[in-house]
Amino acid sequence: MITIEDNKNVHSGHRKRVKERFCESGLSSFADHTVLELVLYYSIPRKDTNVLAHKLLDHFGSLHAVFEAELGRLMEVPGISYNSAVHIKLFPEVFKRYSMSKAGKKVVFSDYGVIADYVSGLFFGESAESLYVICLDGRNAVISCTRHSTGSASGTSVSNSMIIDDATCHKARGIVIAHNHPATIAEPSPADYEVTKKLYHLLKEMDIELVDHIIFGCDGKCASIKDRMMLDGRYGVML
Repeated sequence: MITIEDNKNVHSGHRKRVKERFCESGLSSFADHTVLELVLYYSIPRKDTNVLAHKLLDHFGSLHAVFEAELGRLMEVPGISYNSAVHIKLFPEVFKRYSMSKAGKKVVFSDYGVIADYVSGLFFGESAESLYVICLDGRNAVISCTRHSTGSASGTSVSNSMIIDDATCHKARGIVIAHNHPATIAEPSPADYEVTKKLYHLLKEMDIELVDHIIFGCDGKCASIKDRMMLDGRYGVML
């Protein structure tokens, strides 16, 4: 005869096994719902989180969509409290800070690949369009990285004066600006070209180089506006 106490032990044993499996091999062998189940252990200590994990995936469609969802939308899922929603949102933000901390100020933008890798880490989990300004020294080493604006899924505003203030405050010799297209691929719009051209000239007057303007698309790929302008002749016009 199985008692209620036995059921509790089985449930507790399952959590322990999941945790041990993670400690031994990471998340590589985990299904998406098991990843979420493990995440929810720490905000829901006394309930079966497997069902909730499936509800989240059914509601949002994928693991990345769960982490990118807004706080209010997460709480629309029955069983997801404010604390659990905050806990879920913490993961992409911690990953971004981890990436930036690991990179520190030692990253040197020696080529486009290094820039693209750095920028990709900034936009992990972003569901709204944001713009970052990365200040560089004379060796193209990163001095600072600041998020200047956050808008909607389809646009964000740009303040050239704030960008210039940031660059001069850090005594930057060059900057890279980066923004994301959370709903589309990394294809520059006409406005993106115009913003780049105008900022290039403003910075040039202050002897600061606009090294590049990078766009990060919803497919996880990056595009260099500098390269695009060189290919179609627009960068030559900008110069």
